[in-house]
Amino acid sequence: MSKVIRYRRVLTAALLACGLAVGTGLLAAAPAQAAVLFADDFEQPTANIWLTGSGGTWSVVSEDGSKVWRQSGTTLSPTAWAGSGSGTGTTVTGRIKPTSTLSPANLVSLTGRVANPNNLYYAGLRGGTTFEIGQVSWGTTIVLASVPFPHTLGTWYGLSLSFPTAGTVTGSVTAPGGATATLSAADPGGIQQGDRVGFYMRTATASLDDIRLTDSLPEPSPPTGPCVAEINVTASVIWGNLSNVTLTFKNISAAPIAPSWSIRFKWADGQTITSVRNANWYQVGPRLTLTSSGWYPAVAPGATSNPPVGFTLTGPLVAPSEATFNGVPCPITLS
Repeated sequence: MSKVIRYRRVLTAALLACGLAVGTGLLAAAPAQAAVLFADDFEQPTANIWLTGSGGTWSVVSEDGSKVWRQSGTTLSPTAWAGSGSGTGTTVTGRIKPTSTLSPANLVSLTGRVANPNNLYYAGLRGGTTFEIGQVSWGTTIVLASVPFPHTLGTWYGLSLSFPTAGTVTGSVTAPGGATATLSAADPGGIQQGDRVGFYMRTATASLDDIRLTDSLPEPSPPTGPCVAEINVTASVIWGNLSNVTLTFKNISAAPIAPSWSIRFKWADGQTITSVRNANWYQVGPRLTLTSSGWYPAVAPGATSNPPVGFTLTGPLVAPSEATFNGVPCPITLS
């Protein structure tokens, strides 16, 4: 079975499972046209977008006919996180295959609202016997709800973690044979809030694939109107294929541009970036997304953004293309 077909089946089952809650009534399923905020199937070189905590050994490997991300360390609490936008009205889905000994202390999970390894929410498989949703709050793991769900080593499971409304956390799991379980719990809060997604484990190893964050609210209409910004990328070679890059934009509209704004564009030849300053970001394959931090100052009409967004680029200096500013196509230049 191809990876695309397999993933679609798991995702469909996971989203359908989100329509049920254990012991708390009925929840609304995500609309079919939900906006994709972040996705990674590890078929392209995306390791640079992932942050990883201590205790993990991470690598992209070929498995079951496709590329997957494998975590092979059994100590501490290996955690990886990427993307942005996880919050109320969103759902994160993914596939996990446990690969190490199953005991009550072992957990493999999908995460949302990640700030760092000490503050996150998760939906995961524990000890070969249980599916649970919970949070890690300032380093302490708190189980919010759990249900018996037998699972085995070497088997792929589809997981889903949702925040359908403020104050509610839901999760679901789907086994290859179609068995499912779904949980819902009140959100106790009390953690450092983040907006990334990823994977979290407790003294366990796993193969991981097809993570996807969607906005479960109706997809907004495409932005309309004229471009409000001219985007400029300035680069200087450090050594070989390594360059320092700064990005700014000029406000060509009649009104100030205040946060939040989003810039997206496509690289031409496999470039990747690291060490980003003054913006949030993620990259999947050739497409890069930069979003403003909340503190970023407004840019007056005719002015240029300051401070510039800075990052390190690996790859040849080739002008990016297909740029948008807040979803509207805008010009981008390389100087």
